[in-house]
Amino acid sequence: MRKSTSSSKRPRPVRRVVRKSDLSLARRWLVENMQKISYGRVKHLVIVKGQPLTDPPPRMYRDYRLTGGNSRRREEQIPDFILKDQVIQLFGEFDRIGNGVISRLEVRDGLPYGMTLEEPARA
Repeated sequence: MRKSTSSSKRPRPVRRVVRKSDLSLARRWLVENMQKISYGRVKHLVIVKGQPLTDPPPRMYRDYRLTGGNSRRREEQIPDFILKDQVIQLFGEFDRIGNGVISRLEVRDGLPYGMTLEEPARA
């Protein structure tokens, strides 16, 4: 006898597709720079009202491997594409933060991997 799996599976929540073209100019700028870095970090990224500031620009650091390839990401050549979950989560954090400074944003394979947020010391 076959078991019915339709009742045991929960429907996945429908996720809205977000494209690069849906982003503000400042967020597009950050996505493009993460792609250019590929592996490395962004330092001292100021966030105002959930948007990354481009002036003054943050410091960009690219890691280079001495053995193996350091090729650019192919998405750099594509004007529009669907954003990966990591990018959507990063911008969700920006919205949650509102105003602040990200002292370090780790980039791996052109995608945000982790970040360090500056916070005031509490007494």
